[in-house]
Amino acid sequence: MDILNDIPPRRFAEVDDLLAFISIYDDENRTQAYLSLLRSHRHWIQGAVCVDAGCGFGIFSREMARLGARKIYAVEANPLLVEIARSRLKPFPNITVVHEPIEQFEPPEPVDVMVHEFFGQLLYDEDVHVLQQLRFSPRLWLPNRARLAGGVMDATQRIDQTVTMDVLQHLNGVLVSGLFEDVDVPLSFTVLEWQPTKFQYAVEYDIGREEGDLLYLGLEIYQDQKRVCRAGECSNWSYVWTPRVGDRFRLAFQPADRGMRVVFEWLH
Repeated sequence: MDILNDIPPRRFAEVDDLLAFISIYDDENRTQAYLSLLRSHRHWIQGAVCVDAGCGFGIFSREMARLGARKIYAVEANPLLVEIARSRLKPFPNITVVHEPIEQFEPPEPVDVMVHEFFGQLLYDEDVHVLQQLRFSPRLWLPNRARLAGGVMDATQRIDQTVTMDVLQHLNGVLVSGLFEDVDVPLSFTVLEWQPTKFQYAVEYDIGREEGDLLYLGLEIYQDQKRVCRAGECSNWSYVWTPRVGDRFRLAFQPADRGMRVVFEWLH
């Protein structure tokens, strides 16, 4: 979904975020994976103080209320989403919707559980970096681990009538999301990782002996060792593709006006 007319920048950002959440909730696999994650930790949630970081429409806040949380703080920075969340969460007196960026939120009591989903398709390319700036320390993070993984393959396995070899050769150095649809490929090596105490914003990676002329990257989200969701299973996170023109590449993320700026280059 794209905004086609000219509107003020701030209004654009707010509406753009709203449309992004509509697309996110269209990913039923992603939503069900997160709901299953919450339900599998009901023993943590029951009677607990919980935070829904970037609550959006409040789906996860509502689920934690149903699982018996004593108090839920549904924290959201976008005013349009806050209005929707307040309307939808009215029936739950133990949920307080907080209009504030999560990194500025100071809960009035210790937090037992925090659920969040700030991951981008390249892990750090959206807002997961804000979690490094939290003013509180939840006892349990849901989820608590993620990785950006990759693989390489022969490009002839993926080319079709539209994305042909002559198209691919013009994409040198360009990371393209969703270039090939309806694919599920193995993620054989780890490029970057995230944990609550481990933020990794740059890497130089050597593909080494892996054979193939097409590099792809994909996100995997975990709770401890159990996978919650991944690219290829949850449409919210597409595989990212680029022609391979070397054995080593650099991937880095730098602060931008919104989210993070992605820097990618092949090293020779």
